[in-house]
Amino acid sequence: MTDAPAGLLEALQKLPPYVGITWRGAPGALSGSIPLPAPLPTSRDPRVASSNFTAGALWAIVSVAGRDVAPLSADPAAREIAILPGSTLTPASALHPVDGVPVQVVLEVRDGMPVGDVPADGTLADLLVAARAEGDVEIRQPGRFG
Repeated sequence: MTDAPAGLLEALQKLPPYVGITWRGAPGALSGSIPLPAPLPTSRDPRVASSNFTAGALWAIVSVAGRDVAPLSADPAAREIAILPGSTLTPASALHPVDGVPVQVVLEVRDGMPVGDVPADGTLADLLVAARAEGDVEIRQPGRFG
């Protein structure tokens, strides 16, 4: 995460909020809450976030205020969601296997906004199974999502 130019943050804040599950590849579990000082790139596609399921773990982030930047992106197929500065990522589960993938549910917490519901493992498994059924994707920005 690096600091973003002020103009970029203003533009991102004008986009409609994304409410739902977005993914980020990770080396392992998030052990405590972390405030975001800069936009955090995530993807609605777990294949993109994990470089086709090669990441050590996947965080299933329950977004309440992310921004869908895919329509503006040079790589719209990455299905990028930006989690904005001012949000805090908070673990909502331990790292555990879901359909054979190490997954941790992480909540986006933002002042003045309700926290999203923790998804059931069955819901996460359905998303992972559907993604796998689509086959591998081309990873155009290695390391961007985890």
